[in-house]
Formats: sequence, C-alpha cells, structure tokens
Amino acid sequence: MFVVEKAGRVKVGAATFLDVSAEVADGSEQGLLSMAFAPDYATSGRFFVFLTVAGGGDFQVREYRRASADAADPASARVLLSIPRPAGATNHNGGQLQFGPDGLLWVATGDGGNTPLAAQDPASLLGKIIKLDVNSGTPAIAASGLRNPWRFSFDRATGQIVIADVGNAAREEVNVGLAANYGWPCREGTLTTGTSDPRCDTGSAAPALEQDRNTSAFRSITGGYVVRDPGLPTLVGRYLYGDFVSPELRSFDITNPASDAPVGLEVPQLSSFGEDMCGRLFVVSLSGPVYRLVDGAPSACPAPPVPPAPPAPPAVTPDTRACTIRASASGTRSVRRLKRFSLSLRTNETCRVRVRASIKGVAQFRSTTVDVAAGKRSVARVRLTSRGLRKVRAALRRNQSLRVALWVSAVDAAGNTRTQSRTVRIRG
Repeated sequence: MFVVEKAGRVKVGAATFLDVSAEVADGSEQGLLSMAFAPDYATSGRFFVFLTVAGGGDFQVREYRRASADAADPASARVLLSIPRPAGATNHNGGQLQFGPDGLLWVATGDGGNTPLAAQDPASLLGKIIKLDVNSGTPAIAASGLRNPWRFSFDRATGQIVIADVGNAAREEVNVGLAANYGWPCREGTLTTGTSDPRCDTGSAAPALEQDRNTSAFRSITGGYVVRDPGLPTLVGRYLYGDFVSPELRSFDITNPASDAPVGLEVPQLSSFGEDMCGRLFVVSLSGPVYRLVDGAPSACPAPPVPPAPPAPPAVTPDTRACTIRASASGTRSVRRLKRFSLSLRTNETCRVRVRASIKGVAQFRSTTVDVAAGKRSVARVRLTSRGLRKVRAALRRNQSLRVALWVSAVDAAGNTRTQSRTVRIRG
C-alpha cells in the first residue's frame, strides 16, 4: 500500500518511497495531491504524481521511476505537464490522477480559486478534466466547466467516470458520465449563478446528485468509487462518497440518485478514497488514519500473476569505428581584419570535434569545440588572441603568407577518436 502525504511524501509502510517535500507548496489546499501507477508498472516501474510547486503553486504532473520495491529514483523525475497558477489564491487545485480505460492518464484541475471563467476558456487547462498521453506529454481537454474536481474515479465494471465537484456557496455535486461541459461558473449544480458566458451551454450536463449546502452539513465534497468489492455486499453497485467538513459517509445507486442514503459510518476530515487491484476500498482522513471498509468477512485478494520477464535485448556489436571528418577552411585572407578564419566540418555520425591551430614561432590560435550532427555542416571559428593578432600582422608584413598547422580531433558517442592534421595558409 502506497500512501500519499500532502506535505510531499509517499510512504510504503514505514519507508519513504518518494520525498519531494522541499519542492512542494503545502499551504491551504496545496501539496502532493495524488499518484497513479502506469498500467505496466510491474515491468516499467513508472508512476506519476500531481503536485503544486513551491514558489508559486503551479500545477505539475511528473513521471518518476522506481529504484527498488520501496524506493523511487528521484533523479528520474520528468515534468509531463505544467500549468501556471494564477496569482492571489492557493485553493481549487483539483489534483486527482487516474489511468482511464483508454490507457491515458486523466488529470483533474481546479479553476485556480480566483479565475472561475478559466473553467470555460479552451486556451486554459484550469477547471478541466484532461487526458494526458504519458509517452508524448500531450494533453487534451476532455471536459470543461468544473470548479474544483478534487476527486473522480472510473467504475471498474463499466469504465464510466464519476466526478465529485466541490461547490461554492449553494451546492456540492456528483456528475456521472463524461460531458463536454459541466457549467461552472454559470451554474453551480442545477442553480444559475448570475455569471453569463455562452460557452457554459456547450455540451453542458446537469449533475446526477447534489447536496444542498443550506439543508445539509456538506461543505466540501470528497468523491469515492462505485463499489465492486464482493466483500461489501450491501454497497455493491453504489457510489460511495463523503465530505471533508461533514464526517458522514453516504452512497447512492448511480442509476437511481434518489437512493442516496447514509452508510452508517463517519470519518472526520475525509480527504480521499482508494481502491486496490481487487476492488477493495480504503478511506483516508487528513487527521492521519487510513481505513479499509469491510462488511462481514473481508474479501480475499489473490496474489497478482507474476509478469513474464522481458525478452533479453539483442546482442549489440560494439562500435569501434571512429567518425570520418571532412574539413575545409575559408576566410584565410581576412585574418588580419577579423582575427579569425573558419573551418567547415562534416562527419558521418554525430561527433564532438575539437580544433587546434598554430603558426610555428609566431602565435597560437584559441582551441574551439563544436558538436557536429551526422551529415550536417557545422562551422568552427578559429580565433587569435589580441596578442597573437599583433604578432601575425607583424609577420605578414615580412611574408606574403603564413603556414598554419591544424589538428582536428573528433570523438563519437562510443568514445572512438580520430585526429587529422593538415595545413592552411593565411595571406596578407
């Protein structure tokens, strides 16, 4: 079991699996807010986290890889998505990550706290459900018009999404099924707010269930899961949810919202729910405990099958060939004026090329290094120092030309080195 701590750590038992506490903004609703494992985690070791970044609170989705069963590799961090946070607020971050039935990483973002119309802005990723290709890092907006979708989930039996969206002053809502637009900030639940924007009506959908803040204790809804654990027979098929302020857990049949009723359990400071590979449900309190829900005898969960070992990579013949170099000089008649000449370089593979030059008994040129891509032309500029220029000018007054000795060394990615020497003449 992996437990995400808001302050910036992921725990596995007593061990700290990942620690990004020094990089996290942890005020108000901010922090390390979620993690999700790649579907091929058993072999790839890839997992993803959502955090608010210290120094401004921008939203980030990062990829990491495990170093061992109980430790991540912090050096493997790769930022897949970064969303600038508007100045002036620290709330409405969203923060849920879930891999969807389509194999993409789904990301929930809030409207940023003081920019509610960002939820309707197609140029903004705030107030949205986003589908993220974790290989390319490409985001696509799946749904707009959300205020603070702190927690959403997929029904493991049907793949249907269920989104709990935190309300403002009147309604807390649960949306069943994906819609293009959920109406915020023009609507809060089924109520109109007085804000007008024609984009609010584009593919909009009403919530399946809402809690009236005037007649209930709900103030900050925390979404859960459609229960599919055979060890919870009284709740199977019902959506389990709660509230951060009101400790009462509730559930309803998603095909019949009128069936909404208390479960008979309370969890103070309810912050999240979890589901394991067998559908068993866990409840998380910001005051510290993590609970497992049971009804009678706990259901068993067989050990997952051991994935086959990946095939051995094909044998690779060591690269022992150094790259070939072609070099041609230009600007040799302008050295007195420009203090340099140029060397045009081409190689048959990507190499790092170092050029040295000298005029025996007169002056040394500065050495220079350039990276040359395979088959591409790169230019190395071979320069004189101010002192060397004075000596070259004096020598050219005495001679029509001067002989420059060149050494060109190239090193490829395998460490193979080739050095060529040649001469060019500069003229006065």
